[in-house]
Amino acid sequence: MQCFSCGGSGCDECENGTIDIACCPMLLVTEDVIEVMEYAELYKKGLPPISGGALDQAKCFTDACRIIWQEESYWKNKLGIIG
Repeated sequence: MQCFSCGGSGCDECENGTIDIACCPMLLVTEDVIEVMEYAELYKKGLPPISGGALDQAKCFTDACRIIWQEESYWKNKLGIIG
């Protein structure tokens, strides 16, 4: 699959812009990742994990949300899922 680090352009984390998955991806997903994904879903619906608006959110959280939402959108489009 396309490398997440470089977006397919090639970097030290991949081979020519791609990475091989040799096991179930769920084995690589930690509780922290699942928690951030759950918070991103709530944030998308208008409920940030910290009181206040976007300026009160940690940059790493808003960056993670953008990545999660981009991936969700990509797969929904690819699979023909509306909404």
